[in-house]
Amino acid sequence: MSNAASTELPSPSTTEAIGHIEVYGVERIPESARHGRPMGVAWVFFGAQMTYGSLLMGALGPSLGLGWWSTVVAIIVGTLLGSLGVAAMAIIGPRTGTTSTVASGAFFGVRGRFVGVTIAMIIDLGYFAMILWVSAPPLLHAAHILLDVPESRFWTIAVLCGVAAVVLALGILGHATLVAYEKFTAVANVACMGVLVVSSIGSFHLAPVLSSETHLGFWPAWFLTTTGLIANAVSYSTFAGDFTRYLPSDTRSGEVFGWTLAGMVAGCFFALGCGAFLALTVDKPSETAAAMLDHVSIVLLLPVVLIGFIGNASNGGMVAYNGTLNLHALLWKLRRVDAAILFSVIGILVGYIGLVAFDLMDSIVSLCSIVTVLVTPWILINIIGVHENGGVFDAASLQEFSGGADARRYWFRNGFRPGAIVAWAIGAAVGLLFADTSIFVGPLAHFAGGIDLSFLGSGVTGALIYLAVYPPRRADTARVGA
Repeated sequence: MSNAASTELPSPSTTEAIGHIEVYGVERIPESARHGRPMGVAWVFFGAQMTYGSLLMGALGPSLGLGWWSTVVAIIVGTLLGSLGVAAMAIIGPRTGTTSTVASGAFFGVRGRFVGVTIAMIIDLGYFAMILWVSAPPLLHAAHILLDVPESRFWTIAVLCGVAAVVLALGILGHATLVAYEKFTAVANVACMGVLVVSSIGSFHLAPVLSSETHLGFWPAWFLTTTGLIANAVSYSTFAGDFTRYLPSDTRSGEVFGWTLAGMVAGCFFALGCGAFLALTVDKPSETAAAMLDHVSIVLLLPVVLIGFIGNASNGGMVAYNGTLNLHALLWKLRRVDAAILFSVIGILVGYIGLVAFDLMDSIVSLCSIVTVLVTPWILINIIGVHENGGVFDAASLQEFSGGADARRYWFRNGFRPGAIVAWAIGAAVGLLFADTSIFVGPLAHFAGGIDLSFLGSGVTGALIYLAVYPPRRADTARVGA
């Protein structure tokens, strides 16, 4: 990587061996090391959905008072819309050979990549903490039933540390190990979720057993569920380049888009659908996580919990890997493995302080919701930029982080592209006006009668301003960099 500390990279065969620590970071992946396939990307994003966290997201509709069929429609609509953003961002990886946040320098400026990097880092740390929390309680609960382990503060911390160790190990090992692990997870957790559903089928109802405590009408509840599921899917957009950068540069964009979309949609449909089903088998859908194991026989309890943990670890490994790469994009003179160790330390501290010391789980969830508002206009500006430049990038210029001669293409004004940054900032500000979370409520939060307009407002506003500042040009004259 230009301007980075000189490091002799190993051969592709050792770099990309399962169980070996990946050395490539945000520097451009050489063609000789790009042996990925679009179908492999589909497996990654399918497997990433096979988590208990997805089950909880699927329970959102019933917890707001929606029945089975209205929740299924919300899952279909929300997943499709959100997954389109992931698939569109995936196209950038093969073209640049680097991560999505570094590639955003083509539209925000080489230093303007800090916008995406900072947002993604907050998402990574927040979701890392959430993954620890949704993973540890089921494991400890199973240990309590089977081994009479007390569900105490000490054992909670011990299990959290164990979960963190597995998740961070996957993030440190990197690409090849994660891809293989996601494939295993995809198969194992389909079976696990199937067991949970079959075990609970006798308690299933088409509508929630108890009326919703939110007092929302049908349409506000449906739109809140749908926008929540759009946000759930679109949050994976910053991860797309982590895996598609290993595809050969001549891979057809249609294949990348199609396979990424297929993996996201299939994974979300299955996992969220299982979550909605399980939520309609318990008295309080908002407490699905605590009750979903009640119908599982003692013989199957431990396998189901362990396989569920495997799924959570795969999702957490993806988050830790993305966090490592984003930290590497900030501290680009480090080796990727050094950035991984640093992210591990920060992640464990955030997890302990947020979950154990101060019990800030609700605040972490709210923070992730707010960050989704911030990331949506950034994603749309990138997608518009790719359409504008026809998918053609100067990959070398993206790597000139210090403004060397090769950086002129994307250096703009001192490394920043003012129009794009202003469009993003205004879009994010508009979205925050509609935000309604436990840590921040915007002045227009109730403007639409309970319908969440926050991240939709931020995305539409940011995109429109960007298009106003940089109007579309004819394909034969378009060039991002003006």
